[in-house]
Formats: sequence, C-alpha cells, structure tokens
Amino acid sequence: MIKLTYKPQIDGLRAISVIAVILYHVELFYNDFKIFSGGFIGVDIFFVISGYLITSLIIKEINETNSFSLINFYKRRSKRILPALLVMILISIIFAWNYLTPNSFIQYSKSIISSVFFFSNYFFYLEGLIYNAEGSLLKPLLHTWSLSVEEQFYIFFPLLLICVTKFFNKNFFTLFLILFIFSLSISIFTTSQNSVFSFFSTLSRVWEFIAGSLLAYLEIKKNKIEMINKNYCSYLGFFLIFFSLFYFDNDSIHPSFLTLVPIIGAFLIIASSNSNNLINKILSNFIFVKIGLISYSLYLWHFPILAFARNRGKVLSDFDKLELIGLTVILSLLSYFLVEKPFRKKKFKFNFFSIIILSFDSFFAFFTYQSIKTKGFENRLHVFLKKTQRVLLEHTIEDKNGMCFDRIKDFCNFNENSKTNVILVGDSHTGVLSDNLHKRTKFKKINYISMNRGTCIYLPNFKKINKIDKQESSNCTLKSKKVIDELISNKPNSIIVLGGDFKAHFNDSDKDWKYENDFNLDPLASYIESIKKLLNNDYKVILIYPIPGPNFHVIKRLMQEIPKTTFNASKYLSENPLTFNLNKYYEENINIINSFDKLNHKNLIKILPEKIFCDHVKNTCFTHSDKDIYFSDQHHLAEVGASMLVDEVEKGIEKFINY
Repeated sequence: MIKLTYKPQIDGLRAISVIAVILYHVELFYNDFKIFSGGFIGVDIFFVISGYLITSLIIKEINETNSFSLINFYKRRSKRILPALLVMILISIIFAWNYLTPNSFIQYSKSIISSVFFFSNYFFYLEGLIYNAEGSLLKPLLHTWSLSVEEQFYIFFPLLLICVTKFFNKNFFTLFLILFIFSLSISIFTTSQNSVFSFFSTLSRVWEFIAGSLLAYLEIKKNKIEMINKNYCSYLGFFLIFFSLFYFDNDSIHPSFLTLVPIIGAFLIIASSNSNNLINKILSNFIFVKIGLISYSLYLWHFPILAFARNRGKVLSDFDKLELIGLTVILSLLSYFLVEKPFRKKKFKFNFFSIIILSFDSFFAFFTYQSIKTKGFENRLHVFLKKTQRVLLEHTIEDKNGMCFDRIKDFCNFNENSKTNVILVGDSHTGVLSDNLHKRTKFKKINYISMNRGTCIYLPNFKKINKIDKQESSNCTLKSKKVIDELISNKPNSIIVLGGDFKAHFNDSDKDWKYENDFNLDPLASYIESIKKLLNNDYKVILIYPIPGPNFHVIKRLMQEIPKTTFNASKYLSENPLTFNLNKYYEENINIINSFDKLNHKNLIKILPEKIFCDHVKNTCFTHSDKDIYFSDQHHLAEVGASMLVDEVEKGIEKFINY
C-alpha cells in the first residue's frame, strides 16, 4: 500500500479546525463576544486537507505503480470513516430514546439513514434546516452533512483524477484550475440565489477540495512549491485562518468569494509544511498533533453530545458546556483507540468487514421503519404527554386543497355564504389557534378565513429578506401580502384577528432574516399603522398581545421531570409546577406592549394572554395545570392552551357580532 510522507503540521491544522468547530457549536461567549464566531470554517479547512491528501495519494500511486485501484481506495475510505460513524450513531440512539420527543425522534431516525448512506447534506436541506439557526443545534446528526459531502467527493473525484492523469496529464494544472474557478463561480452564484442550499451542496464545496488538489499536484509534479517563501506563506496562512475564525460570523456570506480567505490560509500553511518556522513548530506540537489524530472522533461526538444536552429542555450554563467538552474528549479517545485505530490498522478481511457494515445498516433501516410505524416510539412517554406532542396544531386545519398553513395564495375559506367574516392573520403562534377557531366559527355558521404562515405576520409593504443571500422569503413575499390585502379589502366590515410571535419580529435579535421597506420605516411602527388603517376603514380588530413563552421546551422538560414510574402525573405536576417569570416576559416585550397599549378604538378588542396563563400576584406564569399542558415547546401553545386563548377570541367575536 502506498504511504505518504507524514507531516505532523497537517494534524496540527486538523486540531485547530476541529477545536474551532467545537467551540463554535458550544457557543461560548466573553462579554457578548462569541468565541470563534467563524468556527464553522473549520469544516472548509478539512475539505482542503482532504483534497490535498487524496490527490497526493492517488498521484503517487499512479507514479509508482503506473496504475490505481479504485476498489482498494474505496475499501480504505470505508474502513477509515464507517466504523466510528456507525458506533457513534448506535450509541446516540440511547440518548435519543431518553431526550427526544416522538416527533423529533422520527426526524432523527430518518437522519440516521441519510447519514449512513451519505446523503444527509441534501436530507437536511430538504428538511428546511438552516445550519446556524437555533433549531439546528437540536439535530443530533446534523454535522454528518460534511461527511456526506466528503464521501460524495471521494466517490467521484478519483474517477476524474484518473481520467485527467491518463489522458490530459500535460494539462492537469490548467484543467483543475479551470475546475476550481468554475466551482467557485457556481458557489458564489448559488449562495446569492439560495444560501441554505449552497451551504449543504457538494457542488458549492468542490472548489475547496480542488484547492488542496492543486497544491498536491504542484508539490509532486512541478516542485513549484520550492519557489515560494515558506516562512512568509506560513505566517500569512496562519493570520488568514485566525482572522476568519474571529471575524466571520453567522451573517457572513458563506460559501462565497469571502470563503477564499480561510481556504488560501489552509493552502499556504500546507504548502509551507516542510519548513522549520515558528508556525510549523506550533502545529507540530505534541498536543496539537494528538488532537489532530483524534480529530475525526472529536468531530463525530461533539455535535450529538451538545444536541442531546440541549434537547433536555434546559439552558446550558458555561460550566455545563465545559463538562460536555470534557465528555466529548473522553468518548473521542475511546472511539479512536477502540474503534478507529483497530479498524484502520488491523487487516480485517473485507468480506468480514462488509458483513459488519451491512448488519449495522440493516439494523438502522429496521429501526427507522419501526420509529415511523410507532410514531417515534411514543410509548416511551408518560401517557399524560402523548396527545400534547403528537401533532403540530397549525398543521391540523385543511380544506380540499390540503393544509391551510403556510400558503401564499388560495387561502382556506370556509362557509363563504355567510355575511359575517372572521379572518385570522399571523404566523405559527396564531396558526396553532386556527383549527380550534374554525370549529367554533363553523358552529356559529360564520365565514372563517385562515391566513397564517411560518414567521410571517400581517405587515403590508414589508419584504422579509434572508440576511445572507438577500432573497425574499418564499412564504412571506410582498406579492403574497398584496393578496392578503386584496382579500381583506373584498371583505368589508370583517373581524380581523391579529397575532404572532412579536418578540421575534420586532426585537433586535440574532436572526437570519430582516424586514425591508422602500421607505426605511420601522416595522413595529408600521404594524401599528396598519392596524389603525384597518380600524379607520370600519374593520373590527381583535389584537392578541404577545403570548408569554417559557423559553424552554416544556414537553422535553416534563419528559425528564415526570418520573416514568408514576401513575399519578396530575399529583406530581401539582406538587412540582413548571413555571416561568412574568417580569421576564414584560422585559422582553416592553416596547411591543407599550405600542399596543397606545392603540384605542371602538372597533378594537385587546386580548392579553398573560392574564390567562400568569398569576400577577405571584409574578409567575404556568406551563400546565394538574390535568393539562398549555405549551408544546418554548413558545407555541398546545391544544389546551390554544383553546383557552380562543375562548377569549370567541368572546370578542360575539361582542362584535352583537354590536
């Protein structure tokens, strides 16, 4: 078997990359400054290293043997990647069983299949995940997207490399340079059109591997690397990488032309890895080299450990995070010495190895099937919790065209012949009310129209823009808002019920989208003006104030806190109420509440959810009673909580009808 000359500096570079990725996902802060806010570029550095090593290996084997065995290459890659990955997934099932709700468990089970068959990058994209969003940190196997990209590269790249080496060897550098520029151009264009797809897409990452390939070719074939000042390159490369780690953040356009900064940095450090300068001495340090050797296991274990800890429904303290880093190191060492190293070093017969892998894959396929069949093994839950978590309330209301939620046109319209119209407009916070409100208006023979979309409230003339690719949100377009305005204008004297997660829409926060208006107006002030316009045009408005949210996942917390052995959950909940602070709610929503309080009109009814779910004397809000749960997660109402709020909405509707 062909072996490359060992360069400890590359393991040192791996160490920096994996440390950066781990600290990025751990989310450690110093005075509101996120440590390694650009740590996600560690993955890009891994891609450069992979392209360099794989190209070096293949070219060297072709040079020395005048041939190359694809089968042996794939065998080595399988033994390198699969054992540790499969063991990590197998053990993660134990934690998933204890910490994931049934709905989350089904998604997790599907992600297992996408991970072991190396298409998880596209799976997570199709699931609608945004890598750096808060919800993505709860997906235990999200980090396998990069392994899928790498494996897809390993499958097709050797074929390309062999073809070019055999038929176009004299033009190797020129062809790969063209491929590099072409792939980078695709990446920049794709990011500008759809940043989420570009992040997960292999096509947007090929140029990063090719950067390593170009370096390998220059070293082996042309010796061009000897012509550069390696000390200068080493220091510059080190600076570029650390600049990226500290100054890139979630708002950085990535992958894109900007990503060239860390890629060039990695290129220069690897190019100067033979020189005896300070940077290479640091990277060749015993500690960095050892971290680099276990970097694959560190990468495999860190994300599921953090995800499961966050899935417990509690906010992680800095001490918790340090403990989790320690656990990651321990499990990574065990993985390296007990799984990685034995499978890489020992000469297992490949037939035996294939049987092991096939057995794992078969088990995971059967496990996923059972997970879907049993609704995420929902019998794991106390019977008290089953009904609450089973469905997303905003998804339960349908008409002949399917689910009403998240439409941009042809909104659900029930009982159109009625002279009384009730229109519910908002995001998922109002969406959870929709089915319950429909049932009550149907009983009263009222025409009910549902126009609720995820993270999209009634805010005419404002675009919702993705901060990275600057594209308009597909479910909250300006065009769709005009459709809503036209529908409302065609229903004079209607009762308009408005609500939403106003804190997310109007407070300055670290979110991946923003509102834009041609006149640069303030979104909250404009929302108030849009309500005034409705009132002045003789519409009746029921305004639902911000709904108090616990900011922790209620079902997940109760999964952990209600003893599995108890038969009397009501007694336990009465004695151990899960509450949150009312003052915190006021602090988070003070500007919104003050703006709403200033609105006064005979056609306006205000509903204050804190009066329903909170005790003002005790300054406490409740997530449940002794018999029912009010919230399904951090801020969405569960079925009973939604019904309690709709009780107040219904009173408002009756008051308007009886004017």
